[in-house]
Amino acid sequence: MLDGNERNIFPIIRATSFPTETKEGQTLLYDEHTAETRVYYVIDLGESYTLIYEDLLNNSSWTKARIKELASFNLRSLPQPLKEDEVAGNKFYFLRAKDGYDASRILDQSLLDKMNKQATGQLGIAIPHQDVLIFADLVNERGYDVLAQIALQFFGEGRVPVTALPFMYEDGELEPTFILAHRKPK
Repeated sequence: MLDGNERNIFPIIRATSFPTETKEGQTLLYDEHTAETRVYYVIDLGESYTLIYEDLLNNSSWTKARIKELASFNLRSLPQPLKEDEVAGNKFYFLRAKDGYDASRILDQSLLDKMNKQATGQLGIAIPHQDVLIFADLVNERGYDVLAQIALQFFGEGRVPVTALPFMYEDGELEPTFILAHRKPK
């Protein structure tokens, strides 16, 4: 199943509450990501995907390192369409390619570094559900409030929720951050 699917292996982001085993007891291939999230690996089948489980590796010549390397490479090859919005001087960028891997792009270190370099303030990132990745260039307190509200709203609307907690990006690290919003965005 792995051989011949090298270009179809991708990482997906899920909440830590997502199961680590299939219903049949197969241990899924995953890595810890943050206190809120895990990375799982899938084979993209076009309209759906199948989660990779450890026995697939055991019954092949593949290694977890190879899966991770291919998944990372394939993720970086995906388009990164960003729509920009501004609220009270804070810029928000929404990545929605509608390919099932929008939130997974948080694993693309070059994308995070690019967004961090162009930010004039603190870079906030949210992955409320699998079908969106939100970057926020936070330059004032109002920006933090808006990011918290957006993350919570999108979390409630997603088919596959990930986390309502936004992350602050500093020194190449993602830190989950609880933001107590004081005002709702207009």
